[in-house]
Amino acid sequence: MRWVVFLACAGAFLSGAAVAETREAILPIVVNGYTREPIHFQTKIRIVNLSPSSVEVTLEAYQNDGTAVRILELFPVARTGTTTVLKIAPLGSIESVTAEDIPALDGWARLTYDSLAAIAASAELDLIDAPVGPHPICRRPSHEILASAELPAVQAARKFNAFAIDHPYRRSAYAFLNPSPVQTAHVFLSLLDSSGNLAASKSFEIRPQARIAKFVAELFSNIPSSFTGSLRVTADIPVAAGALQVLFPEGKLINVPMAALELGPCTQVITPARNPLTGECRDFPTPCDVPEGWQTVASCK
Repeated sequence: MRWVVFLACAGAFLSGAAVAETREAILPIVVNGYTREPIHFQTKIRIVNLSPSSVEVTLEAYQNDGTAVRILELFPVARTGTTTVLKIAPLGSIESVTAEDIPALDGWARLTYDSLAAIAASAELDLIDAPVGPHPICRRPSHEILASAELPAVQAARKFNAFAIDHPYRRSAYAFLNPSPVQTAHVFLSLLDSSGNLAASKSFEIRPQARIAKFVAELFSNIPSSFTGSLRVTADIPVAAGALQVLFPEGKLINVPMAALELGPCTQVITPARNPLTGECRDFPTPCDVPEGWQTVASCK
């Protein structure tokens, strides 16, 4: 696993029948299974119902290649399909834990629920040095847990930002995923130094429901040594992202907030912009689509 060394409102009407609208929350890093026996990852998913009425939350997890996989209700007899429906009482909460050794997962999870409901959700990632078995994480002594971090669920957005560090004993790691089941996402990354200058850049595609997880130095091959700054993410469709800092040599984990940026109103006008590091010039559909650090120009011709 890549993370070891370092994880609207009213109903609409369709054909005369009322159809409830839904919302999604994304858990960008969900890991499970052995790294090397007996060391293994396990993820605890927590959901709090903030509504005064009961809510059903559907959970489905995905491998990095976008393949859906069941991570709950595997014992004593595995349920069919890949989704799990979690029923939460009014103002109630629920904790669900992966089964430690199966399935092997380094991916993400989608939570779907009624748009009239309100929830708060997170994923606790634990790297455990002890035999697998019927041992809830909360009952394991601290010496069995090598590393732990809790990441809140996020909403998909077209822009994100987070702190970025690449030092010998502390490195940032990121996960980027495309929740769309049909569209490919085009993603631009801008690495800004502490003065706000563009230090490195990268662009890539993410296939439907796929995820890419890498250390910052893997994303940018020419990153300055002992770097401290920020990472800015711009995508042409809503994506989700999560981040961790990994402390070496022990591989301890620290959650890094990955903040979504609201684009707000943006003039629908083609905006040419040039990457000052590579010289690449592109026409972007609006000024809001220009990646941070790129310079707007009169024309790319």
